[in-house]
Amino acid sequence: MVKRQDPLESPPPAFGEQAARQILREGFGVESSSLKPLAGERDQNFRVETAAGQRLLFKISNPADDGPILAMQAAALRHIERVDPGLPVMRALPTGAGESWVEVPGPDGRTYPARLFTFLPGQAAANKALTSEAIWSHGQITARLGRALRGFFHPAADYEILWDITRLPELRPLLTHVSDDRRRRVQLELVLDRFEARVAPALPGLRAQVIHGDMSLDNVLFSDDLRVSGIVDFGDMTHAPLVCDLAVAVADVLHGRDDAIEAAEEIIGGYVSVTPLEDEEAGLLADLVAARLATEVIITAWRRGLYPDNAAYAASGEPGARAFLDAIETMGIDAVARRFREACRRLPYRRSATSALLERRRRALPRSPLFYSRPVHLVRGEGVWLFDPDDRRYLDCYNNVAVVGHSHPRVAHAVTQQQQLLATHSRYLHEALVELAERLQSTLPPELDAVMVVNSGSEANDLAWRIARAATGRAGAVVTACAYHGLTEATHALSPEEWANGEHPAHVATIPAPDGYRGPYHREDHGWVQRYAAHIDDAARALGDRGFAALYLDPAFTADGILSPPPAYLREAARRALTLGGLVVADEVQAGHGRSGTHLWSFQASGITPDMVVMGKPMGNGFPVAALAVRSQLLEAVPEEVELFSTFGGNPVACTAALAVLAVIEEEGLVANAAKVGSYLRHGLLTLADRHQMIGDVRGEGLLLGVELIDEARGPAAGNAREVTEAMRERGILLSATGPAGNVLKIRPPLVFQHEHADLFLQALDEVLAVV
Repeated sequence: MVKRQDPLESPPPAFGEQAARQILREGFGVESSSLKPLAGERDQNFRVETAAGQRLLFKISNPADDGPILAMQAAALRHIERVDPGLPVMRALPTGAGESWVEVPGPDGRTYPARLFTFLPGQAAANKALTSEAIWSHGQITARLGRALRGFFHPAADYEILWDITRLPELRPLLTHVSDDRRRRVQLELVLDRFEARVAPALPGLRAQVIHGDMSLDNVLFSDDLRVSGIVDFGDMTHAPLVCDLAVAVADVLHGRDDAIEAAEEIIGGYVSVTPLEDEEAGLLADLVAARLATEVIITAWRRGLYPDNAAYAASGEPGARAFLDAIETMGIDAVARRFREACRRLPYRRSATSALLERRRRALPRSPLFYSRPVHLVRGEGVWLFDPDDRRYLDCYNNVAVVGHSHPRVAHAVTQQQQLLATHSRYLHEALVELAERLQSTLPPELDAVMVVNSGSEANDLAWRIARAATGRAGAVVTACAYHGLTEATHALSPEEWANGEHPAHVATIPAPDGYRGPYHREDHGWVQRYAAHIDDAARALGDRGFAALYLDPAFTADGILSPPPAYLREAARRALTLGGLVVADEVQAGHGRSGTHLWSFQASGITPDMVVMGKPMGNGFPVAALAVRSQLLEAVPEEVELFSTFGGNPVACTAALAVLAVIEEEGLVANAAKVGSYLRHGLLTLADRHQMIGDVRGEGLLLGVELIDEARGPAAGNAREVTEAMRERGILLSATGPAGNVLKIRPPLVFQHEHADLFLQALDEVLAVV
């Protein structure tokens, strides 16, 4: 098979005016009253005016574009007209014989195809004259054109032309034509090197189709109000990654503008308003733009020597391309890539410098706490990693909200799809709410046969308290001494961790948490957990006439220092509460959804059946959703006229998120992973304890672990815990501290945490403890 000559290597047509008129007359039956030459890179173009006042576009094509290529272009125009008739593309007019083109002999002995098209209204526009709205419009039209071509294919779609961005590496031999030594070595070669290392390997995995390939200002017309009114050339059409169309538009429309990088956000915004980009496409966009700019600089330098007579047209955009490349180099390609990727996401807020953002937050949200003396500015997450604006990554060893990993694609997709379908309240029938309730019931003891879906763990705990008071006719609660159960007025009263100095609501009695390391009863003592549970009797008596309505317990006692006592404690505590007539509320917001590594719900290891189970934080992997599972007979105590309803609770989007989370936990085996990796991490922490006297105790289960730091007198070392968390943050690892004295490192990563992540954490902690 003979390789087709690249049209850029083939001399363009050079027909005289009389010859062009003859072709029009004999080939198309058109008598022209006026024939005006138009600029073209490799074809010869004329604007035709007939005696009847009709305007047409006459194109004599480069013979390197053979019959199959022309047939593909003609078929594409017909396809676009069927799919999106509103797109302003030219229409091909038939020859006198009803064909798409005629072939005519040229003065140089070659045979040239000639075609006739409708002439589109509008005018060319200088890029500096384009408004933000015009740039946005261009992006939209580019995306619409790509969408119209989505179902199109043709045997000649493998058209090879050096303007195709994906062929950038083939231009390396042409670098010798670039006379500017610094630009060649420092800029263009680096673009090629980065393309070959980063972009080329990813290209086969991107969405690909037939694309226009050249939505530059040479091929686009604008109306008086600067809206796209015409697309006039399909000569670079080929099969390539879809995102290349956008890259070409960004590069060719904006080069030469002082604000090219900023203006790119407008054209990207217009494009993604029609066709959102996938993450990998968005991440490569800046490199593809740089590749297009480098292509223009290199090809222009080469063609200047090849066709000096057409040098002015060939070089028209090259200074702008150089300027755009310089702007990218000045900002840094990685910074531009982040900016373009953010523009692709089309979020309704703009990025801000960290220092400015911190100041704005302190003014607007004065009581909103932040971690660390140098707060972390986060812009995205993936799996166990969080990223700041500079793309520095942080290993997340703290957040149980993203229980199946940050930005899990299945959860994100489910939420997006449901949001596009329906997002309303639960007074209407919808499958997602019912399926979620049934799915939760299937994971719990059968006695917990009623489910109520709300928005947060605080709301669920608040609702549980209302039900407990109604069902028992009592008004007193028992909680552990440093518990946390929410921020509503009712749940704040149940959260001693958040009480102000001297605050102690009269209707709440506290009991010591089962701390077998620092508390009054130690693990080595016989019956120590039973002795802790016995304090429930004293607390119930202390409530006096208010009576004992409910015992609230986080089975892992997270806020109390991550204690995770043996199952016997919960069994004894539940037995005593039942004997005293109180209800048991298991608050699974922190330890639930498989974090313990034994069951989906941490209370299940003890074999008890609570009266109510609260679920929250991780339930939607970041989407606000929570639930309360309850024995249905308890609800009978709430008067029928009292609606237990939350406007957003149980909405289809939230329920879809929660269902997706449960599916991922099951299908990816994350409960077992929590057990396996948690055991590995715990063993590593115990090894560190042998080397660092500051570690007094290591405790917890699964991927909820606590490391208690102590001073030389074996007292709580809260100051050291703060130093450790700050130093770990500087090493790119996020964790926090908890417990009554704030001296327990709180290790609570997403359940997709693996052994290699544990190793990174252990190595960093080892280094930090050696210097704190």
